[in-house]
Amino acid sequence: MELTSVTTPVGTSEKVEVESEKKAEVVEAPEDEREPSSVILFWLCCVSALEGLDTQLVPACQYALQRDLGLQLGHFAVLTTVQMVLTNLAAPFWGILADRGTLKKKTILTLGAVGEGLAVTIFAFVPNFYVMILLRGMSGFFLASLRPVCNGLIADLTSDNKRGKIFGRVQSALLCGMFCSLLIAGNVANPHVGSIPGWRFLFAGAGLVAFIVAGGLAGFLVEPAHQLDEASKMKGCAAIRTELCTVLSFLRIPTFCVMIMQGVFGTIPWSVMGNNLLFFKFCGLQDWEASILAAEGTVAGVFGNIAGGMIADALARRFGYHGRPLSAQITVAIGIPMVFLQFYGIPPGSGSFGAYFALIAGFGLLGSWAQSGTNFPILSDIVPPSDRSKVMAWECAMENSLANAIGPGLVSTLAVAFGYRFGSEEMEGQSLSSARALGSAMAATICIPWLITLLAYTLLHWSYPRDMKRLKAKQAAQAEAKAAHEEEMCI
Repeated sequence: MELTSVTTPVGTSEKVEVESEKKAEVVEAPEDEREPSSVILFWLCCVSALEGLDTQLVPACQYALQRDLGLQLGHFAVLTTVQMVLTNLAAPFWGILADRGTLKKKTILTLGAVGEGLAVTIFAFVPNFYVMILLRGMSGFFLASLRPVCNGLIADLTSDNKRGKIFGRVQSALLCGMFCSLLIAGNVANPHVGSIPGWRFLFAGAGLVAFIVAGGLAGFLVEPAHQLDEASKMKGCAAIRTELCTVLSFLRIPTFCVMIMQGVFGTIPWSVMGNNLLFFKFCGLQDWEASILAAEGTVAGVFGNIAGGMIADALARRFGYHGRPLSAQITVAIGIPMVFLQFYGIPPGSGSFGAYFALIAGFGLLGSWAQSGTNFPILSDIVPPSDRSKVMAWECAMENSLANAIGPGLVSTLAVAFGYRFGSEEMEGQSLSSARALGSAMAATICIPWLITLLAYTLLHWSYPRDMKRLKAKQAAQAEAKAAHEEEMCI
């Protein structure tokens, strides 16, 4: 079918490019009932799952990589840092390309999946650590294209009152990818097939999955109508100046600043959650018990994200702009005491597998609502549609850069200060003194930042309604001016 360009009454000189493909059927839906078709939602979930799968590949293969290539723990920290830095630097780049219309969002997602596939496939054949650094940086660069662009597509395709539901499903797919990666890697990474270590097959298989996702995106993802403003026509230095002004305009939105504040302090705890496996081992639990508990949070989080998105949507319908902040306050207030009990409230050595299992299940179901039900929907609301991918990318880059720089170092410093000594055996092999030190450090590093996050979500009750009223008033004024201009042109 044809490529057409039409004008829209919202925004300044906005254009809507509508691409209709032969495979796609256009179904008109009421404005408050829009959501992605099942086919599009499936492939967006595949994109999210691909990101989750990659995040666990290297951590799950640490033992095998130390055994086969002689890597040390410090090497894994370098690999993680390189990937994180490239991800945070590249996310705004991809967001700008998407919102300026330089590349179609479908094309960006496909390129991201192909690039990730190449990086992990080549990783399967690497001979040394230095090549690994380059490849993890490559993975970070291409993975950075997935989340902001995917979230921008969801916002474009979904009505306001259903965004929590759709974001919840896509976020749950990321957790499914993490869980599958951990589950498969635990059984594949360490054994050898002949003389070839299993981790090489694991990375090659992950590359194949990425290529399949890229093919599915290219063949089945239909990009929705995309709004472009006059700034998208600028090139060179003018374009750079425009994008810098856009970032500064984001920082003048109080809700965006609050979202960065909650993002930094809300992400610090997640950056250290991976230490829970070591904590359970020090507490004297069996290997299989510790492994189940470490993986359980991911599985429970799948259902928690789905439920949280729907609950936030319901609260938003009932309380308007106060509903989503209220949902976030509820989930953080529930999560803090559960984490405190897990790492500090239950004395190390006296907690049973069942008690820890119940706490982790409860936290996964009730303490994981904020991302899907509050954060992504609010970021989608507070800017015009032409800036959605950019605002997602900048917020993600800012919060992750600071959180990952603070969290891991903070928990290790506190643990040593509290008396952590690796290998200090007590009570039938239980390293209880180290467990107490690590648990105290984890409780402090998680609970204190989340108390600040709770305060930040409280501020949204003030900033979010004000910013939405201001945005809608600005859009209405622009629409009136545009209509008046068109009327004058007709005369």
